[in-house]
This record gives sequence, structure tokens and C-alpha cells, in this order.
Amino acid sequence: MIPLPSNLARRVALGAAALAVVTAATTASGAGFSPERPECIAPANPGGGWDTICRTTAAVLQRRNTLKSTMYVSNMPGGSGAVAIANVVTKRKGDGDVIVAASNSLSFTMAAGRTPHTYADVIPIAQIAAEYGGFFVRADSKLKTLGDLVAALKANPASVSFAGGSAPGSFDHVKTAVFAKAIGVDATKLVYVPFQGGGEAITALLGGHTDIASIDLAEASAQLEAGKIRCLGIVSDKRSSKHKDLPTTYEQGVKVSFPVWRGFYMAPGASPEAVKFWTETVKAMVASPEWVAERERLGWEGVNRFGDEFATYARDELQRYQALLKELGFVK
Repeated sequence: MIPLPSNLARRVALGAAALAVVTAATTASGAGFSPERPECIAPANPGGGWDTICRTTAAVLQRRNTLKSTMYVSNMPGGSGAVAIANVVTKRKGDGDVIVAASNSLSFTMAAGRTPHTYADVIPIAQIAAEYGGFFVRADSKLKTLGDLVAALKANPASVSFAGGSAPGSFDHVKTAVFAKAIGVDATKLVYVPFQGGGEAITALLGGHTDIASIDLAEASAQLEAGKIRCLGIVSDKRSSKHKDLPTTYEQGVKVSFPVWRGFYMAPGASPEAVKFWTETVKAMVASPEWVAERERLGWEGVNRFGDEFATYARDELQRYQALLKELGFVK
């Protein structure tokens, strides 16, 4: 073997050392994994909160050139997350390319026993935001204030119909039930009409098929800004950072706060490298100016949890919701 000149040998050695450092760092960060066909499953029809999570995430990741290929968004409605989690657990096991939108609605689906699966069957990876929900009426509704709603429900709980973007016993329904309980009304006597996502609930409200939409701010935002609907109250103890003019239930005398979190989980059996990749990718995304701009546009609050912290939070919340549903009389 012909020996290399000393200066060239030094360059080769330095290059090899640098490559080793980069390779080690890449492996440690999870960047050694890269999804071939990145996909985000939205467990509802277009227009709702879960759909918004996926489409906003896909847009920001593409804008930041984070993924090698464009993220595909799959809408998989049914059972307030039950259909999607069943699909992921039974058909997508080990698939590191897919992440699934989640929120409190899925927690209630689990708590009500409408799915045999829990967070122990999947891999929770991140909470990316928090959001307030509220009660919205058409601009011409005879219900002008939250006080009007309280009076109507106390006079006759079945006199007002609520549209929600999730199944009976899920988040949008429980939000109305907790409100009813706080004002001394039997929650089981409320009229709740379920839809496959907040987009459909808004359509029902605008079409005059229901009196109130019990949905989240992001789902209502466009129609609020267009002046087609009004907000009777945000179910919170503090005002939205974006919609600062909207009154809360607390300031109107009903001490109920019920925020919704937004996040993701992954399929069981996904490799540690895939889990690390998506966890760190999402963590970097929510810290980016592109994401902050989208979050503020949607009216979401910047509350984040990742990895084990988020998994523990979601599992603890599930236990609280199981107790709450029993207290409300929704499950035995």
C-alpha cells in the first residue's frame, strides 16, 4: 500500500473523525430515522379540531423543509377517535411513518368504554397546544347572553339543543353536562346532537338545525370573524389570548373551566428511533416562529408536554374522566 502524504492523511483522518461525530449525533437525536411516507391521521371529517391539527402540522413541517416528502393527511372519522385508534392498533402496528391527532375527546371515548383501547395501547408523544371551548349561537339567536341560556335550561333543560363535534359522552357533550351541573340542571336531560367533527356541528348551527354549537374556538373562529355566530361564553376561568373580547363562564357567574389539549400519539411497536424522530420533530416545530404564528392565528394557547410527561398526563386524565362520567351519570 502506498502511504498517503502526511497532510492528506491528516485531512482524511479529520474528515473521518468529523463524520463519526455527525453520525453519532444523528443516531442520538433520532434523525437516523426518516419517514418514507409521513402521514397524519385526523379521526374526524375535515373542518374540525383534529383535522386542523394535522393540516396545520403538515403545512408548517413542509414550510420548514423538515420532512423528505410531503405529509399526507388521512381523515378517519368515527366514534370520536374510536375508529382511528382501532385502525392504528390493529393495522398499523410498528408503522413509524404515522402520527395520529388526539385530544380530550379521545380520553372521553376511552373513559366511556366506547373503545377497548387506552393510551397504554399506543405511544403518546406530544401535547402541542391547549384551547378553550365555548357555546356559540347564530347571530340572530334569541339567546343574547349566557344568562339567557342559564334561564332557558333551568326552565326546561330540553328546550335548547346543542350540536357537538363528538359522540354522546365525549368532550363536547361533557362540556355541556359539566356546565349544566354547575347551574343545578340535570345533565342527562339536555338535548345533545352529535356530529363527526366541529365543522359539521357549525353547519348544523348555521342551518338552524340546532340552537347552540358546543365546540372549540378554532372551529368557530372563521364564523365568529364573519359575524355569522356569537359566543355566549368561553368555558374557562380566563379569556382567550386571541379572542380577548369573548366573555368567560367564570366572569358570568358559572364557575366552570374545561380546556382542551391538542396532541399526537403513534402506533404501538413503532421503533425507538421513529418515536424519537417524531417527538423531537414536533418539539422543534412548536418552538418555531412558523408554528407560533399558526397557533396564534387559530387562537390556541402555548401549552406543551412531550414524551413521558405527556403520556403520564394523558393516562392520569383518563382516570379523572372515568370518575367524572360516573358522577354525571353517563356511565355506571
